[in-house]
Amino acid sequence: MSSRSDDDPTKRFSTEHYSRVAADLDWSIVLGAASSISLGFILNITINPPSYFQFLDSMILLAALYAVTVATAMFIMPVIHHLMHYRQFDVEKFLLTTKKYVLIGIVCVMLAMYLGLGLALDSKLPILISYGLASLPFIFIFLRFLSHGQKISFDGT
Repeated sequence: MSSRSDDDPTKRFSTEHYSRVAADLDWSIVLGAASSISLGFILNITINPPSYFQFLDSMILLAALYAVTVATAMFIMPVIHHLMHYRQFDVEKFLLTTKKYVLIGIVCVMLAMYLGLGLALDSKLPILISYGLASLPFIFIFLRFLSHGQKISFDGT
């Protein structure tokens, strides 16, 4: 066993780990605020659609609205989870649960961003080209992620 305090099981529930909890909650707060703003914009476009929108455009906008709504809910879930399980608070379980909620929220925000960008480009370009161009930022992010050799894990590390 090393001399680091985070390796000592008796010190595992010290105040040091509560700063990790605060950091995880900070992610949820920032992402929740950003997705709420996106929700407002997409909801406004859904209520007042442009005159050139066709049925397919409305369905894509509705899918983006659902995705950003789920994302906003997922970013709020860590706070609700913490409130529900405050008495038997386990830091590692909380961090694992928070990562799952945030990952679902990030995927939903990315889906909403893709659909919104594709819809915006669709007004000027053919549909295949517009959604192909909308995928370029996400392909770049995916390739950048793979180039660093990262893997998504839920083990709390």
